[in-house]
Amino acid sequence: MAGVVSLLFKYIVFGSFQDDIKDLNKNFKTLNDNLREIRISIQELDKRVDEHDRRLDRHHERIKDLHDKIWGGSY
Repeated sequence: MAGVVSLLFKYIVFGSFQDDIKDLNKNFKTLNDNLREIRISIQELDKRVDEHDRRLDRHHERIKDLHDKIWGGSY
């Protein structure tokens, strides 16, 4: 009798939470997937920023060289 009551209690009380737990797990998976995509996007943006920084340094050096050629002094 106690076993039957225990099973009924389990299915009545915890059964209603099973769908909520499944939804919560699904939401966590979606959140983790989104975070992974964001991390990848940030890494790609970091690479692009580094490349732009190198290009800016090269442009700065070229401008400095042109300035020195034209004006004969340091920039």
